[in-house]
Order: sequence, then structure tokens, then C-alpha cells
Amino acid sequence: MTTRVKPEVLITRDEIVAAPAERACTDQSFELPTGLYVAMATLFTGFIGVLGLAFRGGHMAVVYGVIFVFIAAFFAIPAMFPSMAPNRKQALSWTVFRMRGIQTATGRASATEATTLVLLLPFLVFCFGMAVAAIAMIVS
Repeated sequence: MTTRVKPEVLITRDEIVAAPAERACTDQSFELPTGLYVAMATLFTGFIGVLGLAFRGGHMAVVYGVIFVFIAAFFAIPAMFPSMAPNRKQALSWTVFRMRGIQTATGRASATEATTLVLLLPFLVFCFGMAVAAIAMIVS
């Protein structure tokens, strides 16, 4: 059974504390222009496409299909976040993004820096896929 405890009692027992500091990322639009997400998705699907061409076979079609579904979910679910947020912010336009850049946890990043940071890993993954495909062609 529960009983109601008065706030004064909770204060004296130090059970009421100050509200936590505001989180750094309250904006769920992720601020980046849609084109960057399209470029990321293209690089990731390009990686799978290169591997699919290098290691084609009937037994791998389902595997690549599942991977494509996961990549689609990876981009579709965060795309729904801004519509569910109470403050509903839109992603930055390219013009505003180029003028202001974005705020990160470690400070402000210019548009060039942010684009490089966001697209570096997908580009390296794509290059890795190209290298694996080239090695597979040489070996076989």
C-alpha cells in the first residue's frame, strides 16, 4: 500500500533534488540537411551493391535484401523523430547550414567540417567494399 508523503518531509530527507541540466541535444531534427543523409545512404547501399556484385550468387540474395532493409530502417526511423517531437523543428536548409554550421557536443563546426565528419565513415566503408571486391577479383 502506498501513502502520500508531503514535500517538506522529502526535502528534509534530501530526496528532492534539483532538476537535471538541460541535455545538449534537445533538437531531434539533427540539424543536418537532407542531402547529407541521402549521401550517407547512397554510400552505404553502394557498399552493399559492390559486395553484391563481387560475391553474387543465389544464396546471397536474401542476405543482401535483409541488409538493405536494415539500412532503410537506419534512415527511416530517425526521419520520423522530428514529426514526433513536441517542438517540431525542421532540418536546416543548405543555405543556413553553410552560413551557420552546426553545434556539436565539442563546439561549433562549420558546414565543411560537419560534412566531412558525417560522410567520412560511410566513404571509408565504401572504399573498404571496393578493396574487398578488387581483392576477390584478383584471387579468383
